[in-house]
Amino acid sequence: MLYYGLTYLFLFVLHIFAAANDFRVFFRIIATMITLQTLFIGLIFNRIGENVTHARIPMLVLSTGLGYAYLDMSFTFEIIYFVILGVLIQYGTEKGLKYGKRAENNNG
Repeated sequence: MLYYGLTYLFLFVLHIFAAANDFRVFFRIIATMITLQTLFIGLIFNRIGENVTHARIPMLVLSTGLGYAYLDMSFTFEIIYFVILGVLIQYGTEKGLKYGKRAENNNG
């Protein structure tokens, strides 16, 4: 969880730097990375060896913040769409990973 948080923080600071210096392409790349990291938090947790279910609460908070950012820094009802999308991806991730790792090919 620490690696995820530090990476997220680093990207967040970079996106503020890019916005402040009017680096539009760099800003969009970083914003896309933050969006993907927010929406696929459960899968990322799984890949770095964390328990996928520990991503539930951070997913709610981060997807709310993502909606706030994409809706021009205003709290409107549409934020719920980002939260619902995050919940659906998290639910799908947990169900998809429920059965553990794939069987390995042992060549015979």
